Amino acid sequence: MLSNHESELESISCGVPQGSVLGPLLFLIYINDIQYAISSNYTKVKLFADDTNLFFHNRDPATFG
Repeated sequence: MLSNHESELESISCGVPQGSVLGPLLFLIYINDIQYAISSNYTKVKLFADDTNLFFHNRDPATFG
């Protein structure tokens, strides 16, 4: 809750089951493909142990405005 506002509940249709034996392996399979799903000349995906960073770049800053 933030400033007396609460989020709506939503169903999750994809992801990795939490607390399972295969969870870590499924997570690695799931996350390692993200770099192929987000591919363009202006985007770079960097994967770290427990973090993912997206970098957007272009010569014209108004392009991403």
